[in-house]
Amino acid sequence: MADETIVLGAAIIRDYRIFVARRSQPPSMAGFWELPGDEVPSGADERGTLQDEFTKEFGVSLRCVDTIIGDRRLTSWRTAENESVDASLRIWRCQFPSEMTFDTDLGDPRPSMYRYDDTQWVAIDDLDSVGPWRDEARIAAAEVADYYLGDEVWQSAD
Repeated sequence: MADETIVLGAAIIRDYRIFVARRSQPPSMAGFWELPGDEVPSGADERGTLQDEFTKEFGVSLRCVDTIIGDRRLTSWRTAENESVDASLRIWRCQFPSEMTFDTDLGDPRPSMYRYDDTQWVAIDDLDSVGPWRDEARIAAAEVADYYLGDEVWQSAD
């Protein structure tokens, strides 16, 4: 039996807005919004995978704090090669460096157009202002929003 693929998403919130991105690759996910992230290569570190993705895709550094949603089964997950594989989703609470400023109304930081073609900072109580979402991505984003609203420490660090 093949190893399960681990898919990571980054939960980044500033001023009650969550950072989301629209996929352009692979074709099976193109056009759908999600918490940006990547598959963990075999033997790779999860923090390093997310940090590398944000450096490459968005040109910014990222601090991975902790896992807030773990091992959610993904149905019909397809790799970049369009192969169907067993996969689980893990969402990490992440932060951009505090000294970095972004124009959240413009969706900064902007993608490099490799895996994503658009970004937005969406109000956590209005996630459907962008779409479409894949079901599992929309559910995960709502869970992150609920987690954030119930965590005063996270809100104060925002």
